[in-house]
Amino acid sequence: MTIRVAFNATPLLSPLAGVGQYIVELSAALVATGDIDPYSFYLHRWRHEAPRPPAKLSGVPVSLVQRIKPWLPFRGGLRIAATRMGFASGLRRHAIDLYHEQNYVPLGYDVPVVITVHDLSWLRYPETQPADRVRWLTRGLPKALARAGAIIVDSNFVRTEVIDTFAVAPERVHTAHLGVSSVFRKRTSEETARALDAMGLTHGRYILAVGTIEPRKNILHALEAFARIPASIRERYPLVVAGARGWRAADIKSRLRRLADAGQIRFLGHVAEATLPCLYAGAAAFVFPSLYEGFGLPLLEAMASGVPVIASNRASVPEVMGDAGQSLDPDSPEDTAAKITALLEDPATRAAMAQRGIERAAGFTWQACAAVTRNVYATVAA
Repeated sequence: MTIRVAFNATPLLSPLAGVGQYIVELSAALVATGDIDPYSFYLHRWRHEAPRPPAKLSGVPVSLVQRIKPWLPFRGGLRIAATRMGFASGLRRHAIDLYHEQNYVPLGYDVPVVITVHDLSWLRYPETQPADRVRWLTRGLPKALARAGAIIVDSNFVRTEVIDTFAVAPERVHTAHLGVSSVFRKRTSEETARALDAMGLTHGRYILAVGTIEPRKNILHALEAFARIPASIRERYPLVVAGARGWRAADIKSRLRRLADAGQIRFLGHVAEATLPCLYAGAAAFVFPSLYEGFGLPLLEAMASGVPVIASNRASVPEVMGDAGQSLDPDSPEDTAAKITALLEDPATRAAMAQRGIERAAGFTWQACAAVTRNVYATVAA
């Protein structure tokens, strides 16, 4: 049975982050099954396609839409009302069977609805989120959870959080682990040379940390740990930090730039999607000290790239990493420094961890995520 599914693709009008990757990758895997007929909504326009970052919207470059969006005449409540009206009319016009809101709170409920809850970071760490986002989720998510035909989460950790926090019936909450793109794989120094040369990096000669520059990602922990590593190792293995600016990033970015100017670390900022796989694959080790994750895609991408990982012992991270890497205490940079030092001085252990990471990552696919999601659709649509 073919199910005509609506997706809210509006988040794809901004630079892709974790939710954007989820929308693109999962929707593509769903359409590949052959029994999902996708319709995507971009702020005010519908397209008969799987969600994807559009180059233009109504003939206007998306880059321009992003710049002028804060100054559009319909702001606040008026703009939200206009968006919801356009969405609701499209549901009827396209005879949608089911609407999957992949970013927490649905735009409307004219058809059966499935929602995805990626994490409860806005509730656990509200100080690390913009105030308007916290208000949006505080007002909208309880209602969405109550009215949804089913709830999908990225990990068993988030499933437990949702059930315990909102008293949701367990049978309504379904875990669909995220997948990893095939572009993230082990690569030789010859394969990474061009990309790394452009960044002034050498294959196998740097420590990597990837994540949005915001407090919850705890990037400062990596800096503090790196400062405690012996100078001789720091000289051979600089710390490379990659990530787009996030909420309350100014102080963190300022410190990163000061250290980069002093030659102690390399701060790359946002790294192009085409370059990121080589950046992962060329690292000697990957450090992931996040305080809270609903899943942790960078960790999975690093493992798939054949890089030994040292990652936080919090939230969903142990569920994703399994026994493929080493755990760190995000409150103890001294312990992290000791683990990084020991790992860099032991090539045999690095090789064994890298292989375990590749094997572990192979169990997380977007096809498997789509299979769980497709079964949820069938139940709700029926």
